[in-house]
Amino acid sequence: MGNLPAGGTRFVGRERESREATAALRRGRLLTLTGDPGVGKTRLALRVAERARRSYPDGVWFVELGPLRDGELLTSAVADTLGICEMALGVRDHASRSLIDVLIDQLADKRMLLVLDNCEHLLDSCARLTHTLLRAGRDLRILTTSRQTLGVTGEQVLPVRPLPVPDPEQMPSLEAVSGCDAVRLFTDRAASASRRFRVTEDNSTAILRLCHRLDGNPLAIELAAVRVRAMPVDRVLQRLDDYFGLLSEGSHVHFPRLQAPRTAIDWSFGLCSPAQRTLWRRLAVFRGGFDLEDAEAVCAGDGIAAEEVLDLLTDLIDMSIVVREPSEPVVRYRLPEMIREYGQEMLARSEEGVRVRERHCDHYLSLAEHAMAEFMSPRQALWLSRLRLAHPDLRAAADHSLTAPGDGTIAPRIAAPLGRYCMTRGLLSEGRHWLREALDHGPVWAPARADALWIAGWLALLQGDTVAGTRLLRECQDHAGRIGHARAQRRAVHLLGLAALVEGRFERARTLLDQAFESDLAAGDPDGQSLTLFHLTLAHTGLGDDESAVAAAERSLAICREHGATWSESHALWAAGVAGWRHGDSARAGLLLRDALGLKHTLCDRWGLALCLEALAWTMTDADAEVAARLLGAANGVWRSIGSSPDRIQALTEFHRGCEARLREVLGPDRFGRAFHAGAALPLDDAVAFGLGRPSPACS
Repeated sequence: MGNLPAGGTRFVGRERESREATAALRRGRLLTLTGDPGVGKTRLALRVAERARRSYPDGVWFVELGPLRDGELLTSAVADTLGICEMALGVRDHASRSLIDVLIDQLADKRMLLVLDNCEHLLDSCARLTHTLLRAGRDLRILTTSRQTLGVTGEQVLPVRPLPVPDPEQMPSLEAVSGCDAVRLFTDRAASASRRFRVTEDNSTAILRLCHRLDGNPLAIELAAVRVRAMPVDRVLQRLDDYFGLLSEGSHVHFPRLQAPRTAIDWSFGLCSPAQRTLWRRLAVFRGGFDLEDAEAVCAGDGIAAEEVLDLLTDLIDMSIVVREPSEPVVRYRLPEMIREYGQEMLARSEEGVRVRERHCDHYLSLAEHAMAEFMSPRQALWLSRLRLAHPDLRAAADHSLTAPGDGTIAPRIAAPLGRYCMTRGLLSEGRHWLREALDHGPVWAPARADALWIAGWLALLQGDTVAGTRLLRECQDHAGRIGHARAQRRAVHLLGLAALVEGRFERARTLLDQAFESDLAAGDPDGQSLTLFHLTLAHTGLGDDESAVAAAERSLAICREHGATWSESHALWAAGVAGWRHGDSARAGLLLRDALGLKHTLCDRWGLALCLEALAWTMTDADAEVAARLLGAANGVWRSIGSSPDRIQALTEFHRGCEARLREVLGPDRFGRAFHAGAALPLDDAVAFGLGRPSPACS
């Protein structure tokens, strides 16, 4: 369990540090790997985490903080990595619960290793979060990498130093040279660049001198090693010596370790062609990974044709400036953190820095708006996947929009789709953060403001904050009416119906939702229709009108299937299944809920998986109490994994408690407890298999 990224190049050396880090994590609960830029802190952390997997049954989780610039979003980034959701629909007691409260509850009894990478630019936020989480979870271990220590009580610090290099003046043997970790690293990377490369008596001294010149810094060594593709090692050393000599005005003293990787990067930048340098600094605008389409959209123009980007990108990959991400269905790339920092510095010094940042913002605004425009389409799941990958850069674009010149409409235009995307991930606090910032900085009157208002209201309702949600929706209604924004008016009416629904005012909810549905129907708005019908299903259920609930759910399902929108279809399937069960057709309900479960699993929607397993337990209560108890336990396991429970969703509470009470009565407390705990112990994939009627060995 966990999310450790797949390794790219082979890990070389660091055996002593690996053992020391492992021992430190056994002794204490917080370890920080510190060291100079480029020294290999991240690689070592991943190595230690990979070797420790078996010690942490609740997973080893890696959170890359390099792309994050706002400490307020640190908790959101950790929660997203762990798959935690904030849903508290209709439960007012939970409205005041912050995301950190949910995270604390989630980690309280977990035996887990959390890796926070690149903490130095968020030092205070990381220190507060680690202190809070370690107090809450007694079996939690945290491994951080940072150029500075966090300063948290109980923190153990392991300095990660450059790789040791023998003094070349003492002329060690070829065997000694070959066994040196710095030389092994150079050899490994050089062999990847040129298959014919070998360490020989003729080149061993040059390799050793080069590694010594670079003070054993792994990043600097890797950048130098790729040059053997074009020239022998002695020429690489000569050119590097010449460059260092120019910088030190002919002195042959070594640079301080902190300067070795920086100077190697600077040297690599100087060896690039003008077009390669331009692409490098433009690529540095990306906070996270990017694909070719992203690179062409943001980096082409002003001297680089779109058709040239791929060849230039390939050149930078060959130089180890750009890294190709492993195991992505679409080929994606990234810049290592220090190389990206260097590129950002070069971009800031150039005359095109503002233009590139504006193109970046425009690109991700366009991407987000296209995703929402095609939300009810066969591309829905693909768009959600793409937005997930683009999340760091959507944040960067939202940041830029808050200070961009102009009429201020860009901020709410990007915050609205970003907020809706955050909703699909259960990141309600983050979505509200961006919308709040945009509404504070945006224009007084604009369609974009109306859209931001209804999405902000929706997020508030999903967090259980009906007071703030209703206020935002009333403001949206007034704003949209003044400027004639019909879609925003429809959404406001719909969501005011949802507000009534979560407050238990079912008749009022039905009236408003019926009104919204008729408006959506007249406007030809399938997204609005399907979602309004979904909420109408719940309103009819609350009123005890099961026949109308079934009709609304089936109609919502038909709309989703007509438009091929699989994420929306999975919700409609769940609603149709629950409505069918309430109407007395448990057999058909089970079929619909299993279809929903299969889709939710494909879409990696763990909140949806919990909903489906929960509802399947209800449908099986009378047919097979033992199976129902296991399903209820399996649902409980998923609920706990996302930091939630059916008690946090008012519409489910009554059904959940009724199911549990009935099963305890039929099976007896002991038998129910055994079945429930057997289900709760299932790994996620086994729980899904059990729910689909395909028990794994763990279920037998």
